[in-house]
Amino acid sequence: MSDRQDPGKDSSPERVSATVDDGVALVVVDSPPHNFLTESLLRELADVLGSLAGQCRSAVLASNGRSFCAGANFRSDDAPDPGAGGSFESSARQFYAQAIRVFAAEVPLVAAIQGPAIGAGLGLALACDMRVMSEKAWVQANFVRLGIHPGFGISYMLERLAGLAGASDLLLTGRRVGAAEALGMGLVNRVAAEGSELEVALEVAGEIAAGAPLAVSATRATLRGGLVEAIRQALDHELAEQSLLAGSADALEGVMAMLEKRRPRFKGS
Repeated sequence: MSDRQDPGKDSSPERVSATVDDGVALVVVDSPPHNFLTESLLRELADVLGSLAGQCRSAVLASNGRSFCAGANFRSDDAPDPGAGGSFESSARQFYAQAIRVFAAEVPLVAAIQGPAIGAGLGLALACDMRVMSEKAWVQANFVRLGIHPGFGISYMLERLAGLAGASDLLLTGRRVGAAEALGMGLVNRVAAEGSELEVALEVAGEIAAGAPLAVSATRATLRGGLVEAIRQALDHELAEQSLLAGSADALEGVMAMLEKRRPRFKGS
């Protein structure tokens, strides 16, 4: 790629960078190895995506590290913590306000998924228009294994993409889904050889950028018509359900088991 330009120093916070080349932006989240999401990181990402309007015709969302995004950071001061009881609702509401901004980005987004996309990380991938996934990557909506209700609009997006049967499978079991199965379920658009997912995602974004800008914008508006409002409503419902479960013993056990890398021992309380 040539003639690559930085869209502006102020619009590229420390953990999120953006460069533009020939109408295609490359947005990189750089919080390795797992790129866990916090409210501040999501805000940085939403700010960068917002700054790209008018500067490019499409964008690739990628990350540095082993995981595309392994979910929310439960150790962070500004992350929504399902085991924190009363403090959960306010922190999660701020977190989801930034998620809505990502869904509302004006530029067509192609996710380059090089590694696991888990929980909120899967939600981030689903916020994009298209997804290119490494053959070695996998996705997981693991909320029930944490003792909480799904969030990040996943309860809406999974049914939209994979139908009720697929959404029920992923959300009720919390199991991992590999690249080939994710493709068959409609969760991703392309499966790429390991290490080539970014290249393929840039190619897809280039194909989008080659279309007539007004036609692409109008078509995307049709395809995503009502999506942001639907996500807003889904998040309100998800947050209400998550808040009810946030102080439960199972939610605390789920988070502790994840942090301690062991199988949770849920008791239904």
